[in-house]
Amino acid sequence: MKVLIAEDESVTRRMLQRTMEKWGYEVVMTRNGVEALEAFRKERFLMVITDWVMPEMDGLELVQKIRDSLKETDYVYILMLTAKSEKEDLIVGMNAGADDFVAKPFDRDELRVRLRAGQRIIELEDMLQKRNEELQTANKRMKRDLQAAARVQNSLLPGISPENAQVATAWHFLPCEELAGDILNIFNLSDHEIGFYVLDVSGHGVPAALLSVTLSRLLSPVLDDASLLKSQISRPPGYEITPPEKVANQLNKRFQIDLESGQFFTMLYGIINTRTREMRYVSCGHPGIIYLPADGEAQVLHAPSLPVGFVEDAGYHEHVLPLNSGDRVYIYSDGILEAENAARDLFGASRMLEVLNSARNVPLKQSFQQLVKQVEKWTHSKASLKDDVTLVGIEMKS
Repeated sequence: MKVLIAEDESVTRRMLQRTMEKWGYEVVMTRNGVEALEAFRKERFLMVITDWVMPEMDGLELVQKIRDSLKETDYVYILMLTAKSEKEDLIVGMNAGADDFVAKPFDRDELRVRLRAGQRIIELEDMLQKRNEELQTANKRMKRDLQAAARVQNSLLPGISPENAQVATAWHFLPCEELAGDILNIFNLSDHEIGFYVLDVSGHGVPAALLSVTLSRLLSPVLDDASLLKSQISRPPGYEITPPEKVANQLNKRFQIDLESGQFFTMLYGIINTRTREMRYVSCGHPGIIYLPADGEAQVLHAPSLPVGFVEDAGYHEHVLPLNSGDRVYIYSDGILEAENAARDLFGASRMLEVLNSARNVPLKQSFQQLVKQVEKWTHSKASLKDDVTLVGIEMKS
């Protein structure tokens, strides 16, 4: 190990050099703080030994300048030689940045013990630095992976809401973490049927996101073997649409609750038929939809049921809601209801109804914005949200 030494007394300087070279150290000698600082700036030393009292620049100032020049991740072990023995003097030296002291005239055995202690600290600091670098590398890699996974999850969201002369749709998705347990979709099932769902997987992060992505694949409107929403038939149009209650019961058979992780999910899945102007839907332990009739007050339509997988034979049943011109329906996850303010009061359904009632005359998407704004005001910021916020809105046109 190379050691920088600052000592103005020539006798002490020679003794230090001979002694330390005998112990295997490579020594760079300087006569004062100015020379030592210049040498330190030219070359990196892990250990510095400095006298306290020297001309031009004393040891105290040298220690301070060395510490000030170091990066946050750099470490140098500094040993001060001094005839000072008062506690107050040692405190001053420690505050300046010295790690330890050796009394002058120095005792070889004491010096060797201090140097070995310094080497152990340097080795530990080096090990810690390497571990930190490994952790930072792993953290960056994990962050990149999470961002890639989030992009995949976002790609499953509706790009553009389905266009229909009789139905307006809108959606809003705000995850509380990089990856969400919530997922939603709105899509055309046929020329007169629009499907939609909101899913809320328990928990957050990767496990919840993986299940939500798996479920979105099963709830795809694309006609293939994986999708539960359509099945092939021989007569035109070549497929039939699976009723919502059958979709829910099939999911329940496939996804019984994981007893080890306790993971489960709630869901609301529905189909709007623009010919009959009615909505058929099934709720699996999900918050009740909000129905805002054109000529009435907003209300929660409760559909008591269990989350998917809680029992083997859940027996989910469909509900039918006739829709008139101007009627709106809002489907959402519990992240809005359970948003907390500073007093830990919940935003709740009553406030949600109040906001949506007051926003009945603005466009559907704008009513979302007003609701989310009130939720953020309630929690003081987006960052205060402890759960994903997911919204789907449907309005029957004239």
